[in-house]
Amino acid sequence: MKNPKENGLRWLEQAKHDFKVAQRHIKYNDFSDACFMAEQTAQVVLKAYLYFSGERFVNIHSVTALLKKAGEYCKDFLSLLELGAKLDQYYIPTRYPDALPAPAVPYEEYNKRQAEETVEIAQKILCLVRDKITRRG
Repeated sequence: MKNPKENGLRWLEQAKHDFKVAQRHIKYNDFSDACFMAEQTAQVVLKAYLYFSGERFVNIHSVTALLKKAGEYCKDFLSLLELGAKLDQYYIPTRYPDALPAPAVPYEEYNKRQAEETVEIAQKILCLVRDKITRRG
């Protein structure tokens, strides 16, 4: 990537959009979708930080692993590892029926409390990255 800062900012913009989508899903009681989009917000915004920091290719799909990688640049990310592990739980089972015991289907298995918690976690990660990028930009 010729311009890592520009690339990181593009990813940050997508993460902001994903976060709004997660919030909208709560409003419409689509709780499994809100949980998934919160997890996606965290993944995308952490990739924004890593690209902004000069990484050329980030093929990681675990929020926890992305936080550890970001922690190599800034130790502040390591304090969020426990929260990242919570989000990791929502990556697959919120979307795929075979990730849950039958006869469960994802859209019926998640509740408002879970959705609000995941969105809150995503917001913490989003704010941290936004602050780090804004200060370095």
